[in-house]
Amino acid sequence: MLIIVSYFLFLIGALILALVLFIGLSKIELI
Repeated sequence: MLIIVSYFLFLIGALILALVLFIGLSKIELI
């Protein structure tokens, strides 16, 4: 159970990080 929760949190963290990087690059290109 703990392993599944840890993996799920890691997956969410990776998605958020990718989203932040994508938005950051988009803003840099707009400027």
